[in-house]
Amino acid sequence: MSRFRAVPDPVIIQVNHEAPTPINKVKDLRELRIDEFLAARNLAPKSEKAYRKDLKYFLEWCDTSWVEVEPRQIANFKLYLQRKSETKCALKEASVRRVLGTLKNFYNWMFRSGYVKSDPTLAVDLPKVKEPGANNLSEKIVADIFGAVEKTNYPERNLAIVGVLLHGLRASEVCSLNFGDYDGECLEVRIAKSGSVGTVPLEQWCLDLVENYLDWRREELDFIDETNEAPLFISCSRSNKGGRIGYNTISKLCHQLKKETGHDFHAHQFRHTFGTNLILAGINPYHAMTLMRHKSVSNFRRYAKAADKKAAIKEFHGVSQKGSILRPEL
Repeated sequence: MSRFRAVPDPVIIQVNHEAPTPINKVKDLRELRIDEFLAARNLAPKSEKAYRKDLKYFLEWCDTSWVEVEPRQIANFKLYLQRKSETKCALKEASVRRVLGTLKNFYNWMFRSGYVKSDPTLAVDLPKVKEPGANNLSEKIVADIFGAVEKTNYPERNLAIVGVLLHGLRASEVCSLNFGDYDGECLEVRIAKSGSVGTVPLEQWCLDLVENYLDWRREELDFIDETNEAPLFISCSRSNKGGRIGYNTISKLCHQLKKETGHDFHAHQFRHTFGTNLILAGINPYHAMTLMRHKSVSNFRRYAKAADKKAAIKEFHGVSQKGSILRPEL
């Protein structure tokens, strides 16, 4: 008997020459900390998306772990955001301030949560931005706009929409209004930017426009839904007739009115006009701020600033008509 074992027959294995299946890229571990940061805050979906986008700027620029980031890197990141080149435009100063502000908020949370021993953003100041001014519409432009609305395809609805916009509602807020949000005197804004919900009283002329629109709507549609959750402003398009209007409806309306009037404006200027006119009418600034549903005094100041300027010019001309202020001998 041989003391050597028999060599087994070879086994032929086919080799697959196709490309190997790619392995999914592992998620950046730094993003997990961002997820935790956002989960710890009470943010609206749009705000959460904006925060994540701002922090993404830093992730794409720097591959250093959060713990190892130093103040000089934050300073260099600020310069990067402010860069100017032929191929890529720098962010506006307001955008740079927003991105850095988000990064500061994130590191403040990291420090309070014990993930970092120091905050590298404290050594870097936010860029100063020019205080924004109100972009209100003149009385003539508003009159021209209303004249043009009467010539549109659905004047009853469109007049009511413009009337509500002129009471300080944002376009998205108008789209979100339900039938139950209108009580015959006021509108209840329940879905708003940054949680700026509240009650908006309507002037009588606007109430008349809304009531006229509702009467037209009842005649226009065979079945009209007037339950509390039904949309207040309905679409008149073939594909969505009777459904809720979208932001695109108001955007197209403003575009059409711009062509008809020759005035270059956008829907948000109606809100600016509302704020400025409240101050000019002598309404208490605090009450005006409440009607505007503003939480920030600094943001509201733009309307008071525009109104003060207009009132000062009016007073100047009123006094100078009685006699020259600068040259009394005349």
